[in-house]
Amino acid sequence: MTFDRPVGKLAQTSYGTPMRPIFEEMISFPGLGYLSHFPNLLFLAEVLALLWLAKRAFGFFCPYDLEEQLVRHDNKAVTLNFVGYLAGVALIVEGVLESPSPSLAWGLISVAIWGLVGIMLLLVAGRLNDRFILRGINAHQAMLKEGNLAVAVVEGASYLGSAALIRAIVMGESLGWAMDLGLTLFYFVLGQLAFWLYALLYQKLTSYDDLAEIAAGNAAAGLTLGANLAAMGFLMAMPLKQSYSLPWFVAWFVLGNATLAAFRWAMDRLVISSEKLDQEIYRDKNWGVAILEGAFSVSAVLILQNLFG
Repeated sequence: MTFDRPVGKLAQTSYGTPMRPIFEEMISFPGLGYLSHFPNLLFLAEVLALLWLAKRAFGFFCPYDLEEQLVRHDNKAVTLNFVGYLAGVALIVEGVLESPSPSLAWGLISVAIWGLVGIMLLLVAGRLNDRFILRGINAHQAMLKEGNLAVAVVEGASYLGSAALIRAIVMGESLGWAMDLGLTLFYFVLGQLAFWLYALLYQKLTSYDDLAEIAAGNAAAGLTLGANLAAMGFLMAMPLKQSYSLPWFVAWFVLGNATLAAFRWAMDRLVISSEKLDQEIYRDKNWGVAILEGAFSVSAVLILQNLFG
């Protein structure tokens, strides 16, 4: 939240020239004020409470005992899925904390309300992603009985991508509770539609059947699709943070798709030119190359955000 807090850096620069000696700043203690700042401690406690509630909500909607799978059965697939969800919750709450607030009390109330809204939206997104992205695959059964890590990676990454979209929607100045909620729901649906459309387009881009490979437990196929879903979620969060403009959102979606496709093509032709990318994933199940493709997708997102952000 943005109300009175200790200042950040002591020194500022003007045309590269320090306003006070760097050594003086190096031995000063301005940052220590954050450690004992009472509002920060309250927000930290509230965030921990929200994470606990998020865990309880996730477990409530699971068709299995979450804690039993995490601890007693050491189910890596369920753990990966849950980690993606919990990281998504933390991402949303962090965005809510960035929103401005006129007072401490209002800030605490706002974080509680929008944190809970974000958790509910993320749970809904997870269910819908199962249906529209992993269509034809029983994700819970694949993770629970088969320990399918490919499904778990796609699930966890889709939580992160959806969380990036939700974070962009719930952060910012309030326009009134009714308007805030209405815009949140509208752009949540819009963002998820773009998310699902990208998943479909990406599967058309590859020469193999992504869903068949993921259902068969091909971790490389899961990593490539999952990394690209997460990258697209963060990419499409940018126009949602900047404006309510629908043409800008559509234009950014087209630009993002073209850029991610171009980076994938460049990697296939320039980085691993001795082998085809799809063959490495489909035939050799090379998850190292899958991670490399994911890194290229993240690089594309960072470059676009820097150029147009």
